[in-house]
Amino acid sequence: MKLIWYGHACFWFEINGVRILIDPYPEVDDDMIGDVDYILVTHEHSDHYGKTPLLARLRGAKVIGPKPVYLMAISDGISDVMEIGDKQEIELEKGVKVKAIYMEHPSSQYPVGYLITGIGEKRVLHTGDTYSSPHFKRLRGKVDILMVPISGRSTANEREAAAIVEDIRPKIVIPMHYGVYSQVNPEKLQNELRKRRIWVIVKVLEVGEELIL
Repeated sequence: MKLIWYGHACFWFEINGVRILIDPYPEVDDDMIGDVDYILVTHEHSDHYGKTPLLARLRGAKVIGPKPVYLMAISDGISDVMEIGDKQEIELEKGVKVKAIYMEHPSSQYPVGYLITGIGEKRVLHTGDTYSSPHFKRLRGKVDILMVPISGRSTANEREAAAIVEDIRPKIVIPMHYGVYSQVNPEKLQNELRKRRIWVIVKVLEVGEELIL
């Protein structure tokens, strides 16, 4: 699996040869992003579904998101779009599956996160914008890599993010949702995890940094 962080909550994955982009935002440098087969959007806010040249350039990719995102994509003239609902699992191709999981985010109509799995690959959970979810404890032992927001702006702060990690107990944690619209030091998350005696790998990525897993 190959993973790249493009800032905020935007990630690009290649898993089993399937290329997935999550939550492109208006300021993302689309010149850095290569080909994409699927675009997953966690909710309808503009910092996760940005009307950017990137979306126009990636017309060949299928857009997948909850109902508000589906309606926005249709109105934007994107023809290849699929609505996904809470707990709905879809198989993309080559054994790669995506499951939508409801997230608490009060200013969104239908916020979800995505659990992405592939044959013989790490299990990845992108939580979108959230500070909590009734499903987190049920995911314990089922997530290898967790993307968790830390900005505290309508999302988890470092203490709430540490609580999410404590519930899920992934192997690797990647902080997100900071550095573009809010300046937060990801080391605060590491400190909170140490206080709770939770020993996981916290991987702080630079924008555009590639991680092979």
